[in-house]
Amino acid sequence: MIEQLLRFLTEGGVHSYEDLAKRLSISMPLLEMMLEDLSRLGYLRPADSDCGTHCSSCSIGSCSITGPGRLWALTDKGAKAAARLD
Repeated sequence: MIEQLLRFLTEGGVHSYEDLAKRLSISMPLLEMMLEDLSRLGYLRPADSDCGTHCSSCSIGSCSITGPGRLWALTDKGAKAAARLD
């Protein structure tokens, strides 16, 4: 299931926690745990620490980092791992 989550994240674009949980047929707490595991293993990184004044050039456009959930970005290690899954 964590491999399927990694595949979804490589599709590009923005995915809400609700959308990912629904696509995986899992609870929100389980999704959050899986995202934290992928981060701990180096496949994802929290993007909210990198935003600062970069929002004007962000490819996402407008977002609400202070809302529920977090903003994640795929690392190079995550992208390589996802490519091996195909």
